[in-house]
Amino acid sequence: MALLASQAALAADKTPTDQPEPYRQLVACREIADAAARLACYDKQVAALDQATSRHEIVIADKKAVETAKRGLFGFATPVAKLMGFGGNADAAEELKAVSTTVAGVRRTGAGWLIDFEDGSTWEQNDTRDFVLSPKIGNKAEIARGVLGTFTVSVNGQRPIKMRRVK
Repeated sequence: MALLASQAALAADKTPTDQPEPYRQLVACREIADAAARLACYDKQVAALDQATSRHEIVIADKKAVETAKRGLFGFATPVAKLMGFGGNADAAEELKAVSTTVAGVRRTGAGWLIDFEDGSTWEQNDTRDFVLSPKIGNKAEIARGVLGTFTVSVNGQRPIKMRRVK
């Protein structure tokens, strides 16, 4: 029982490892009681953090920039989002479920619809369903995350069809 309690205490004392080392060291300066030593620690660690950002070892982004990046990656099945730290905390864990956009280009291929959107993304149909009314440039569209990694696109409120992002 004592072993379990000590392991729990050790786990609670650990600093989060999802934060970069220079940042953790900067925050650790708060624990120094002597004001002059604390200021010296802050000066040293701010310089180290500044150097790390200058060398692009650490990237600092506000919440809006992260949300913009998430939107830009929406629909890609890559580990890029995990590499960029999306999903490391409770806020980032809120997965983007849908995006509203406007049709910027549309064409029919042998496989079905190929639709360009105003955000620069291009989506290709990957099922056999069809829209009741053909999509047109300027139509509003909703791209939603489906089950098992699929995505659906609805144009002008029509029944959605399955599509995958190709660009």
